[in-house]
Amino acid sequence: MTDRQLVAAAGVFAVFLTACDRLFHVRTGTLVYHWGPQVWDQTVIVPVTFFVAAVGMLGVSRRARPHELRRRQVTLSLGLATTAYLLSGVLDPDLAVPYALVLLALWGVRLALRRERGIAAAACLVIAVGGVLGESALSALGEFDYAAPDVIGVPWWLFPLYLHGALAAADVVALVRSRASAVPAARRT
Repeated sequence: MTDRQLVAAAGVFAVFLTACDRLFHVRTGTLVYHWGPQVWDQTVIVPVTFFVAAVGMLGVSRRARPHELRRRQVTLSLGLATTAYLLSGVLDPDLAVPYALVLLALWGVRLALRRERGIAAAACLVIAVGGVLGESALSALGEFDYAAPDVIGVPWWLFPLYLHGALAAADVVALVRSRASAVPAARRT
């Protein structure tokens, strides 16, 4: 994945995740933003924050060894991460721990089905720890608050949610790489 492709993918993720945040967390009362100016109850820096997060996630993911994926596998991976994001906003906060455990178990299954499990696990852990600490810091700075924080200002389910997002980012990187390597081969024939 080239730098240009990474920036383009991060831009798409920023728009998509901003919409998901609005629909899944802001509208459900899972999250409340405090900083202004705001658009649709989100501070205007939300897309920038998601862009920076996506650059980080894709950047870490592109350092992992490439693996071959089909478009439908990437679609499934993105769908699983999006569904997990949606459920995090509609589940009762009392279910945060069971939900986190279900997400963690599902991530373990997804990881076990990969060839490069060790590298994928390490990349996922770096991304998840960075994401949780980043959100915790932004919450501590007053940008937003979760309605039901469990630890360091964030819910229990946030860490395994990032684990799923990390797998989706790795899958997008793999798809872009496989498409890029297929283009020169097709041009030679």
